[in-house]
Formats: sequence, C-alpha cells, structure tokens
Amino acid sequence: EWYLDRETGIIYFLPPSTIEEGEATVSVLDNLVTMQNVSHVTLSGVTLELARGNAIIIEGGHNSCVTDCTIRNLGSWAVRISGGTNKGVIGCDIYGTGNGGIALSGGERKTLQPAKHYAENNHIHNYSRWNRMYQPAISISGVGNRVSHNLIHNAPHMAISFSGNDHIIEFNEIHNVCY
Repeated sequence: EWYLDRETGIIYFLPPSTIEEGEATVSVLDNLVTMQNVSHVTLSGVTLELARGNAIIIEGGHNSCVTDCTIRNLGSWAVRISGGTNKGVIGCDIYGTGNGGIALSGGERKTLQPAKHYAENNHIHNYSRWNRMYQPAISISGVGNRVSHNLIHNAPHMAISFSGNDHIIEFNEIHNVCY
C-alpha cells in the first residue's frame, strides 16, 4: 500500500513484506523505445520494464522486429506497431502490463493491401492490470496481419481482438481469460 502526500510530495509506502525481501521501483518514463520510419531494425534479447506508458512503439517503416525480449511491468502496452509493412514480435515474454500486450495495425483497407505484421510464439500473461476490459493480449486491425503460436493466459478479459480484413489467427493456446 502507498499514499502520496501531494502537499509535501512525499510517498509513504507500506510493503507487503520486509523491504529486504524485495525491491521497490518507481518510473517517471512515459515510453521506453520509439522507432519512427525505420527499416531493417531488430531489437533482441533485452529486458524492458518500468515505463508509465508503452515499452516499444514502432510507427511506419518496414522489415523490423522485436525478438526474444522480456517486456514487463508497464503502465500501458508492451509493443504497439502501426503503419509500414512486415514488422512483428517473436518469442517475447510479456506480462504485468497496465493495458494489453501487442497491438498490430496496418494495411490499406481500400485496396486490401496487407501490412504483413505478425505476433508469433510469444508468451503473454497477467496483462490488463489497470484497464481490465477491451485490453487484449494481442490486438490486430487493418489488413493482412498474422497472430500465430502464442500462449495467452491469466487475464480479466479477452485474449485476441481483431477488426479489418484478411487476418490469419492460428495455432494459439489460450486459457484462463475472461475472469
């Protein structure tokens, strides 16, 4: 439990066990990584945590991915990908998000040109801690995106949301959601 005295700016913290048994952290960062209009970039093998907002935002560009990362303890989403083509998230462990896990958005609705964004082989669990409704593990929108081979569990609401055309959702394992 904690209390913020707004007049003095002092935070009073009562830990669930002795402070020696754990670690208390506070973040003031909004987002950790933002990539705009980049191509052929891979972010791999890192742990990203403790942002008030999103861990990774990728807007525009082509052929970029996030692989083998641990993304946890966030105020909003783990990875948000929009615009451009062929960008994705592979083999990441995502948990402890305030909102959802991975958001993929792209493709041209008028011409049905696919974005080819993807979320593959991720383990997403214990998400939607703050906003408990309509914050899925994976959200896809637009045209021609793919969600496959993900393990999704332990959440208060939906696992995968989708809107748009020509998406592929296959071989995902989902359990213990919609509590």
